[in-house]
Amino acid sequence: MNDIINKDLVVLDLEASSKEEVIRKLSKLIEKQDKLIDFDGYVKQVFEREEDFPTSIGFDVAIPHGKSDSVKSAAVAFARLKKEVKWSEEESVKYVFLIAVPEKEAGDRHLQILAQLSRKIMREEFRTKLQEASNIEEILEALDS
Repeated sequence: MNDIINKDLVVLDLEASSKEEVIRKLSKLIEKQDKLIDFDGYVKQVFEREEDFPTSIGFDVAIPHGKSDSVKSAAVAFARLKKEVKWSEEESVKYVFLIAVPEKEAGDRHLQILAQLSRKIMREEFRTKLQEASNIEEILEALDS
């Protein structure tokens, strides 16, 4: 996981009032890492995916994602939100992992990242670390373990 996320892709206590704002802010982090070819194209694809089916998965977590030609190389950005944001009719979230994957890697790489994150999120110990981390390094350690 440490090949697709680093300290510049993690934000603790992100302020946002909507899922669209969260997605835009995390997408900007990925863009600053030179992982996107087309910021607007990528964001549009993530929003379209959210319209089809919201990506909140329970446990106060959402995993929005985009598989697009607008992505240069795979990346994951993470935010622990300062306040919960309504993600769907049924759920609000506090933790968001945004996945960016080039279209050519859409099958294997995308599913591999989703599976890794999902396995971690199912563990209460991991979720506790996300909640209690006092710095970005603790988040990265939790993701790497």
